[in-house]
Amino acid sequence: MRIGHGVKSMVVTAFSVAALSVVAMVGFAPAVHAEIVGLGAGGEYHPLTPDRIYDTRPSIAHPSGINSAGVPIVTSPAGGFTDVQILGRGGVPDAAGDVLAVVVSITVTGPSSGGYLQAYPSGAAAGISSVVNFAAGQTVPNLTVATVGANGKLTVRLSTPVVGTADILIDVFGWFSTSAFATNGARFIPVGPGRIWDTREASFNGTGQPIGQAQTITVPIRGADSQIPATTDIIPNDPNVVGVVLNVTGINTEPNNLPTFVSVLPESPGRPPTTSNLNLGQNQIKANLVIVPVTDADGAIRIYNSSGRTHVAVDVVGYMMANVDDVVHPRQGRVIPLTAPFRAFDTRDVGFGNAQLGPGQAEAWSFSQFVASVTLGGQPVGNQLALLGNLTGTGLTRVLPYVPVASFFTMYPGDVGRPLTSNINLTEGVNVPNMAVLKLGANSQIKAFNSAGYVHYLFDVSAVVLGD
Repeated sequence: MRIGHGVKSMVVTAFSVAALSVVAMVGFAPAVHAEIVGLGAGGEYHPLTPDRIYDTRPSIAHPSGINSAGVPIVTSPAGGFTDVQILGRGGVPDAAGDVLAVVVSITVTGPSSGGYLQAYPSGAAAGISSVVNFAAGQTVPNLTVATVGANGKLTVRLSTPVVGTADILIDVFGWFSTSAFATNGARFIPVGPGRIWDTREASFNGTGQPIGQAQTITVPIRGADSQIPATTDIIPNDPNVVGVVLNVTGINTEPNNLPTFVSVLPESPGRPPTTSNLNLGQNQIKANLVIVPVTDADGAIRIYNSSGRTHVAVDVVGYMMANVDDVVHPRQGRVIPLTAPFRAFDTRDVGFGNAQLGPGQAEAWSFSQFVASVTLGGQPVGNQLALLGNLTGTGLTRVLPYVPVASFFTMYPGDVGRPLTSNINLTEGVNVPNMAVLKLGANSQIKAFNSAGYVHYLFDVSAVVLGD
């Protein structure tokens, strides 16, 4: 049923949905991994200098690709797959007992047909969750928090309607430790979301000028303020802030624009970066979640644009805090992956009403049942601050058949006003994935907003952020 102010409300049970006069209630979750039982460094983050650890494309520097055979992966309706060694590469420890999960960006490039990519621990079942959705010829990256098999490998599986090929790139950005690891890392503190930078707007610290070819801009992080909502020091001005989690949107719509890539880096690159966070086609607007170390004394990060002239908008969703007092905050900010991704909702499913979200409308979801059902060793893990997972928008359709439509989509805590931020940007006929951090509001509620047209969306939870 639809309630006033453009907000749609319903209730989701574990396996079905019943429409009630309250918000949708997401059902029961699988267990989390057991490697945090002793706390210590369990669920803490260790940032790395971004590094490309896998690339199926041959190049002059790497004639056989990077840690690959140098040939594309064969795709098929049944799914073509390959196992990629993750542990021991790019700064990730080689001991499986130390690594709870890794943060990697997986890019599909040059696929011969459209399809989707899954990533899961070697030896495990594929499940239904996907990381990347792609069309023929596209280059599409997405960040994910992935667990690896006991052999230290990640299985990458590509499914397409017909047999074809696609190249795969994997960049590693950091990892989460188990309680067995001897050195503490950083805790993830979700905030906002809030926009801290937009090159198009002076009110968001921008100059109105896009980032030029091979140009790097500096974006202050420690002590950054957000606008709409206005929050002073949404990221504390504290040297213990050693990383930041951002949703970065590239707006490649300047006159005579060119295809480009954008890299978000802890320091200014001395040469063109070898890793990327965004790949933008001509006239494309696209977002991607990034986790970036904050290492410089100025407490800033850098954003590099490869070609043409491109605008960027930067929304903060959290930061990484080192040296957290275990006595005061024994659990806060620990990130714990589920044993398998959990599909929280899919509005295409009849169980979720099979109803698109309309233009200018928001709908609320309650994760209270989900939060209560997340267990460790059969016991509830307790309070949770946020969820990490893959958000996908799909099936954007027009309000009027003769008026083309493009939209942006925003997820935000259910007890605050809608921020001037976005998670994904949508065009007709395209499935758009992006990793999302969903900070929970009061009563574990989250809202979803769609700006234009009618759209379906789905969310697969891969990890939870613990609270005290």
